[in-house]
Order: sequence, then structure tokens, then C-alpha cells
Amino acid sequence: MGISTSIHNRLDKISQRLDALIVKFYRPYFVFICLFAVLGYALVLLFPVLAISAISNIYTILLDSETIAWELLAIWVVILVLASLFSYRISQIKASPPVGLTAVEEKLPEIFKLVQEYQDHFKRPAIHRIVITKRYELDIIKVPKFPLPIWSMNTLVIGLPVLLSHTPKQFECIVARRMGQFSKQSNPVTNWIYQLRSAWRQYSFAFSKCKYPDCYLLKWLYAAYTSLYTSASIHAARKDELNADSSAMELFTHDDVCKMITADTTYQWFLQEHYWPAIDKVAATKTKTPLTPYQNITNAIRTNFKEDKIKSLTDKVFQAEVESKSPFPSLLQRLENVAHDAPLLTENTGDVAASKYLGDSQKSVVNLIDTLWLKDNMERQKQFKVR
Repeated sequence: MGISTSIHNRLDKISQRLDALIVKFYRPYFVFICLFAVLGYALVLLFPVLAISAISNIYTILLDSETIAWELLAIWVVILVLASLFSYRISQIKASPPVGLTAVEEKLPEIFKLVQEYQDHFKRPAIHRIVITKRYELDIIKVPKFPLPIWSMNTLVIGLPVLLSHTPKQFECIVARRMGQFSKQSNPVTNWIYQLRSAWRQYSFAFSKCKYPDCYLLKWLYAAYTSLYTSASIHAARKDELNADSSAMELFTHDDVCKMITADTTYQWFLQEHYWPAIDKVAATKTKTPLTPYQNITNAIRTNFKEDKIKSLTDKVFQAEVESKSPFPSLLQRLENVAHDAPLLTENTGDVAASKYLGDSQKSVVNLIDTLWLKDNMERQKQFKVR
């Protein structure tokens, strides 16, 4: 146990020193990560290029009818067969769209109206689909149409806990920051690096589902590259998250963005560290009445974020260290980026965003997500019992 702790501490120190060097020499790091991103495209094109090269070399060898180098010819034929097979597998790869409750404009017109308003302002990205999920998240997932991550279908993913926690203005600010981030108006290269983190994960996941024996090499290549790229691009991702906060200031005041950042970070921390662990503890023992955790999120936020409790909660998050693998900067860095040096959050005594943006569909959406959570929870308990 002591040896394990010692190794862990040493790795943390190495990681901290590396982080400090990257911050100090950010430009060389940025050039490196751009080249590393291009390497991913080379990985996709490697086998098609090998196949073309093999055809060319086979043709050249066969032209010399007098002294055909049969061993060399056999090698290039093998390369052609393997490269063609791997190229075919890559051409068949299909990234899966985000799973969630698909929003319909007729039932959720306010959300579509808000998205259209921000599209008109930022000009891009085009949002092709909106889904509501059970996690705390608000993101734009670009699902590549082809094996090379160039053209994509864009899905706006809205976590129901975000709608149930924030005020309408805070929610609007969160949507604005994400759409501004992906508009690439002021940060095209950084956002390209950021988007590829999701694209490579999608490709790696798609190959992990492949059952053919010849897919093992591709599984390993994509998994290894995805893992390395995700780790190496963390600092670029953090930079792009700061750019996202800055883009929100095109539509909101500095104070509004500061409140959004504080609320977003603190609510997510509270739900992850306190609310869901408490729910899981009750779920492990409760058997009669089904739990409805999503129906209770708003009350939990309001109860725990009273005026007299807010400062102690925001201070905990403000003083917390950033996880080494997190693409998000610290709360301090995010606030300093919008010209603030302290958290800013007030008690919400009005409606939450769900009331405005889900409207008459709020009850049915919450009930459906609760039902899905209950089903997933029962599956987890069955798996735990089997183990």
C-alpha cells in the first residue's frame, strides 16, 4: 500500500511539473499537438496509401518480364491484400450518434427558438439534432459522416440536470458559450483540436464493437492513438473551454457569465459529490417505492443553495484542484478569464430553465428520464449481485 501511494505521489509530481512546462512553453506544445492531430488523419489514410503503393510496385515488377523478382512480388501482394482489407474495414466504420431523448420542435419550441437565435448570431455551427440526456452536460457532439473526420452531423446534447438546476438566463448563457465555442470565429485551430477528442473516441468505440479477427490491429491502433491524443490535448482543450467562456460575453455581461460559470461548476460538483451518492445509497436499500431522483433535483439545489450556504459551497469548489485528466480549467482560471477573481452566485427563488424550455412537456420528460434511470439502476444491481 505504501509503495503504491509513493508511486502515485511521484507520478502526480511529474504530472504537475509537465503541466507547468506546457503552460510556460505553450507555443511549442501547441505546434506539437497540431502535428499530433494530423497524425490521426495519417492513421486513417495509411492503409489506402499502402494499397495504392502496392499496386504501383506490383505493376512495376510485372513490367520486367525477363527478371521478375518473385519474392518481392509476393511481399507486395501480401501488403496489397492486407492493406485493402484494412482499408475496407476503415471505410465501413460508422460513428454512432449520441443516445438520448430526441427533442421535437413541435413539443419543445422554446429550445429550438433559442438555438436558432444563437445560430443567427454566431452563423455556425448548424445544429441538426437536439437530444436530452440524464447526465449533467451541455455539449455539441459532431458525429463524423465518413472515416476521415471532416464532415459531421452536429447534435446538441442537453443534460436534464442542467435544465433542472439553472435559471433560464444561466441556461441560455451555457448554450451560448458552447455554440460560440464551436462557431470557430476566433479559435478555429484550438476548436479543431478540441473536436477531434470526441471524434477519435467515437471511432475507437466503433472499432471496439467489431467482431472480425482482422479488426484487432485497427482496434489497438485507434484505442492507443485515442488514449494518447486525449491525454496530450488536455491543455489545448482547457484553452478552448476558456475561449467558450469568452464567446458567451458577446451576448451576456461579465457578471452574467461569472454567475453562469460559478453555478455550472458548483451545481455539477454538488450533484456528483453529494446528490447522486446519496441517491445511490438509498437505492441500494429501498425496495418498495421507486425512486424519482430527477424530480427532486430542483428541490435539492434550492435546499442546499440557500443564501447562507452558497459561499461555503462555492469556496470548496473554488479551492479545489483540477483533476489531471479534466479538460476543464479551474474555477479560478475561468473566472479570471472573464475579469473576475471570486465566485458570484445568488439564490434562485424563481423558475428553473426546465419550466421555460420544456414547458408543458416537462413532467413527461422528467418521468421518462426517471424511468430510464430506474431501469439502468436495476440492471446495475443485478450485475453487482452476479459478481
